[in-house]
Amino acid sequence: MPPSRADKGKGRADDQTLEQAIQPKATKVKPPNATKNSLETNRLLPFQRNILKQLVPPENALPNAGDAMLVMARGLGLRTIVTTFLKIYDMPEKLVLVVNATPEEERGFAEEVGMRLKVVGYELGDSQREKMYKDGGLFSVTSRILIVDMLKGTIPVSLITGLVVLHAEEVKPTSQEAFIVRIYRQQNKLGFLKAFSDRPESFSFGLSPLQTTLMQLKLREVIIVPRFHEDVDTDLKKRKADVVELYQPLTHNMLDIQTAIIECMEMTLSEIKRSNTYLEVDDLTFENALFSSFDRLVRIQLDPVWHKVGPKTRGLVNDLTTLRKLLVYLLSFDCVRFNQYLETLLSSHTTTIGALDRRDRPAWLGTAAADTIFSVARNRVYLQKAVAKPGEGRKERELTVDGMEIPDDLNADDWLADGPTEEEEQLLRDLEETARREKEAKDRAAGVTNGEDKEDKDAMPPPQVPKSQKPKKKGWLPPGVEPVLEEQPKWMVLAEVLDEIETSIHFSPYDPYGYSNDTVLVMCNSTDTCLTLGNYLSSLNPETSEGRSFLESKLNSYFFWKAHMGKMQNSLKRTPGFNKGERRSSSSNVAAGSSGSSTTAGAFASSNGGTNFGGNKDGDGEMSAALKRKDFKRGQAPPTKRRRVRGGGAAGSNAGATHTSGAAPMFSAATGANPEALEEEVKKIAELVDSSGTPGDVESDEVIEETFNPLDFEEYFGLISNEDVVIIRPYLDDEDDRVFEELRPKYVVMFDPNPSFVRRIEAYRAAHQGLAIRVYFLVYKDSVEEQKYLSEIRREKDAFVRLIEEKGSMAIPHEAEYRPGEDEAELMRTVNTRAGGRQVVTTPPKVIVDMREFRSSLPGLLHAGKFEVIPVTLSIGDYIITPEMAVERKSIPDLIQSFNSGRLFQQCELMTAHYKQPILLIEFDEKKSFNLETYVDTKTYASSPNDIDLRSKIVLLTISFPKLRVIWSSSPYQTVEIFRDLKENREEPDQAKAQLVGLEADSAETSGASGEAGFNLAPQDILRSLPGVSSKNYRYLSSQVENLEALVQLDLNELQALIGVEPARQLHGFLHSDMFG
Repeated sequence: MPPSRADKGKGRADDQTLEQAIQPKATKVKPPNATKNSLETNRLLPFQRNILKQLVPPENALPNAGDAMLVMARGLGLRTIVTTFLKIYDMPEKLVLVVNATPEEERGFAEEVGMRLKVVGYELGDSQREKMYKDGGLFSVTSRILIVDMLKGTIPVSLITGLVVLHAEEVKPTSQEAFIVRIYRQQNKLGFLKAFSDRPESFSFGLSPLQTTLMQLKLREVIIVPRFHEDVDTDLKKRKADVVELYQPLTHNMLDIQTAIIECMEMTLSEIKRSNTYLEVDDLTFENALFSSFDRLVRIQLDPVWHKVGPKTRGLVNDLTTLRKLLVYLLSFDCVRFNQYLETLLSSHTTTIGALDRRDRPAWLGTAAADTIFSVARNRVYLQKAVAKPGEGRKERELTVDGMEIPDDLNADDWLADGPTEEEEQLLRDLEETARREKEAKDRAAGVTNGEDKEDKDAMPPPQVPKSQKPKKKGWLPPGVEPVLEEQPKWMVLAEVLDEIETSIHFSPYDPYGYSNDTVLVMCNSTDTCLTLGNYLSSLNPETSEGRSFLESKLNSYFFWKAHMGKMQNSLKRTPGFNKGERRSSSSNVAAGSSGSSTTAGAFASSNGGTNFGGNKDGDGEMSAALKRKDFKRGQAPPTKRRRVRGGGAAGSNAGATHTSGAAPMFSAATGANPEALEEEVKKIAELVDSSGTPGDVESDEVIEETFNPLDFEEYFGLISNEDVVIIRPYLDDEDDRVFEELRPKYVVMFDPNPSFVRRIEAYRAAHQGLAIRVYFLVYKDSVEEQKYLSEIRREKDAFVRLIEEKGSMAIPHEAEYRPGEDEAELMRTVNTRAGGRQVVTTPPKVIVDMREFRSSLPGLLHAGKFEVIPVTLSIGDYIITPEMAVERKSIPDLIQSFNSGRLFQQCELMTAHYKQPILLIEFDEKKSFNLETYVDTKTYASSPNDIDLRSKIVLLTISFPKLRVIWSSSPYQTVEIFRDLKENREEPDQAKAQLVGLEADSAETSGASGEAGFNLAPQDILRSLPGVSSKNYRYLSSQVENLEALVQLDLNELQALIGVEPARQLHGFLHSDMFG
């Protein structure tokens, strides 16, 4: 490495390089197909150049003069600033490290023109990394690898030019980034240190969060740039974009569901406040509950007393997450998929197995608001009409209100009081009008007009309707089901916006040298929404602009999924032992984790979504015309539409079947959240599927061959011009800035509101003079979506106000750098036994740490506690604190997993064989209570008599290994003090000997352990959990079978030859059992 990196000025760039990087470039008009360069990509606004000047001090400034942490509002170009800053130091004679970067950010930095960013990962060995470091340049290193390289000397810390820490809000006293900064400042006093963050809300939790972060980063300066900053506001208001705001009201059904969900959330919040008086109720508001960070806020308050919190409160916390997701899914899912998700929630809380399961049902499911949610959600998809039984007269229609039949012969005495009320009269009028309209529609379809009798021979025959226009009965619909299929209101608005854009493009003059083109960019919250919109727009009817065929295909998949769910439940009921507790345990687990799980039975929908329910034949005995049209549309676009849609075509007709649920019974008069009737409903659906037979794909190839025209191949599958492209993509934070530069769209449709994307549009418009861009802003009026958008802006503003106030009043660290010589006064006295114990010297205590342990926070805290941490790959133990003491550290979740897999027993066996004092360290989280009940969920009933408690397992472990000592630590900080006490006046461990322990070839235990290490742990854990596989035969079975796939392919005789008759019968029966019976 060139020696110039050690100069005092190595942390600064010269003024000429800085001016070249941040100098604004003149806008040059180029044709649309011109290749952009790095100067266009990194065109900086004035406020961005001022920030860079603060981060890069002049050449004659003092060392570390520009070290600071930058906190910006999202959407103001943070990645552009970081990229420009890195380009200033992109030289071989400099060594700059980027820490805590995500893979997306690494790709974004590397894709910049002229950027030579080297990503250091686990695939590179120590020698390769050392050579790369010596060559200099820009590096993005994972925190764990960088810590190990710094401690082992693989990277020359004293020659590092600078350190760039991204996502500074994640830097905590126990984080790996704080460990890196501490080592960096110990050995390097001249290199620069910059930190960046665009999450101001993260600095709103805790006591003095900004000051704590600055102390861990060894920084004294913080640059705060909110949206309301004077310079930012001035730059972004110079050239505003043309914004069209479209406020679409919700349908009546959606508004009813939203109101009911809000009512359930408020009820749940009130119950949490009432049951837990020690919580800070000021933060438990409905507005905060709209954000995912609310879960973290509640858990932070409940974690210290989680062992005292009853199952009811734990369930309420999970219910809030579920209800918040329902609010999001109501606006993002189509009606079929939303109802399907509700049905999964309901099926997971079915109570027909036992009365004890009722205790596990969420409280909100028993409210009237929940009945509204489930019943209205089903009515958005279909209505259930009564089906006449054999031998009975056929009725036109059963008029019902909330599942109750209304007789036709009502008189005044049958109503309340002296006669019907105004509401009841209006209800009857509405029902009669609906029945009259349906009768007229049927008469028109049959050729009957007013005053005509179809059996009158003298009357003129009705006009002949072409066969293609006759309404045909859907063969896959169950009897008595009338599809409603309510479309999302925004879908039609989006279609109208695209038509308006197409008309505007058609009548506007073409400018071949304009900077922007006619590409339409549609932005959504998620990839799933992009796929849904792509399918909807592709299935639009050119004449009516309706996408009903898209929802019909989803409804088809929905009924097929429901039938499979019924088969699965029947199969589970026939499983031995299912009614003896397993179902209750599974049900409670689903209830507790419903907030994080998205599917229960959705796999059936995705695997069978392309199959029609009820066969390929329609009522006329021939192949359905709808199926032909659907198969044709899969091959090519409608010929009358000139625009193409990209971004959603890969999702099939069942894209919404990944989130499923259980809902109100379809063949029952009961409505709402009625889980007891769900099983009866799915049974009838399953019977209908079995009676109709399994549909196939007959004649599908012939249909495509008949309708495909080779002359249209170039038109439908050739290159598409920019003005014919509609790109649908999700919000991807800083990646969106690059999308603007690559696509240069003239029309942007924000299907979902996003504050940061609005600022990106403002910055993009302000950075390009003469650029014309029109933005369509779509939002549901008087909805949770609108409230969440406004609340997000207000929360960010409040966070910046708090940051500014804390900056003005905080105690700034007097010395940010690590002070040389401060360890010598605090070094622990140890006895040098190699000198015979006669000489007492002061040396730092040593701890040998396994490389895999650097994922935890303990090595960093040991280093902060003045221990010398030596990273080594250990075969036995996690920490070697003396030549006779080996420590196996287990957090509580890891302890439970190790007990279940049996790995802990083997680890204790090896430690006992090689060390005189094996130690099991059970470490708790410092933010949680020092109690096992915090991690072991208490149940309202005994799950199984064979369920061994965690405490009992620990007792059995100590009985099996009498030499084993167990240490309970309340936090990693306490562990540091425990290690200090254990090492006092004891000999230091030897690194070379610690590495060789467990690797001797003559040790029987070690040979077994080395053979064990040849297998992957995850497949081994799966293997040991299978029936018939025990601790006695799993090693032999692992050595004889290559992988789990090969194990499944073995027949019964081959398994019996490996593990015996009875174990092989159990294993073979489990592997080849049919879940559907």
